[in-house]
Amino acid sequence: MPDLKNNSFKLYKKGDLAYLQAPFLAENGYVEHGFSTRQGGCSNGSFISLNTGFHTGDDQANVLENRRRFFELFNCDYRSIVSAVQVHGTDLHVFYRSDSGEGALPENARRHCDALITEEPHLALTAFSADCQLIYFAAKQDSPLVALAHAGWRGTLGDIGGKVIRFLKSNYGVDSSQLLAGLSPAVCKHCYIIADRVAEQFKSKGWDSPPYLETAEGSGGWGLDLTSINTRQLMRAGVKSENITANQWCTSCHPDLFYSYRRDKGLTGRMLGFIAISKT
Repeated sequence: MPDLKNNSFKLYKKGDLAYLQAPFLAENGYVEHGFSTRQGGCSNGSFISLNTGFHTGDDQANVLENRRRFFELFNCDYRSIVSAVQVHGTDLHVFYRSDSGEGALPENARRHCDALITEEPHLALTAFSADCQLIYFAAKQDSPLVALAHAGWRGTLGDIGGKVIRFLKSNYGVDSSQLLAGLSPAVCKHCYIIADRVAEQFKSKGWDSPPYLETAEGSGGWGLDLTSINTRQLMRAGVKSENITANQWCTSCHPDLFYSYRRDKGLTGRMLGFIAISKT
C-alpha cells in the first residue's frame, strides 16, 4: 500500500480559502487540479461557508459565488467547467470542448454518470462530495488525458476506479502502469458505519477483512474503509503503488475543513474536486 503519511493530499491556503492537492498531480507539469474545503465562501447556516453543490438547498447565488472564488485560484472560469448528475453508479462519459459549461449552472447538467473523462485541454472535469471519495486520473501520452470518478459505497463496490482504467486502456491505449492516480479526502472507517445488508455485499466481493471492513464495536454495524478498497482496486487494475496519492483525511473528523453527510445528518454542503489538462 502507498505511504499514507508522506504521500497524501496536502492542504494549502490562499487568503481565506483552503484547498488540497495531490503532490504527484501538482508536480507533473501538465495537469491542474484541486479539492475544495468549506473555508472561504459566502454561504451561511448549515452550508457555511464554501458550499459548491446546487442540490443541497443552499441559495444558488451563494453556490455560484463560491464556485467563482474557488476556480479563481486556478485562473479558471467557473462558467466553463463540466459536471454530471451523480447517481452513485459506475457509468462514465467522455466530455468534449462542445460540452463546456454543462453542469456549471443550476439544473443544466445533462449526463447522469459518476466518472468523467476528457482529452480536451483546459476543460475542467468537476465532481462533488461530502464523505464519498473522488478518484483523480492523469495519463501523459501523445495526447494527455484526465479523468475524475465519484466513489461512494456503491461506486466503490462496483469498482468504479477499475472500470475507468479498463475504459482508458481499451479506448485510448493507456498503459495503466504509467497512470497517476489520487484519492481525495473521504469518510474514514471509524466514522463510516454500515449495516449488515451493505456489509454483506462487500463481503461477497472479497472485502471481508481489515483494513477494508471491520466490526464496529458497540454499534452493531461495520466500519467500511473506502480509501483502502479504492487503493487496492487501482493497484489490481495495474496502477503502481508509487503512482498513487493516497488519503489520510477524514471528512467527518475535520468539521473545520470538510462537509460530512454522515456527521451532519444530510443537511450540509459539498466539496468540489476538479482536474484539467493544463498543457498539450
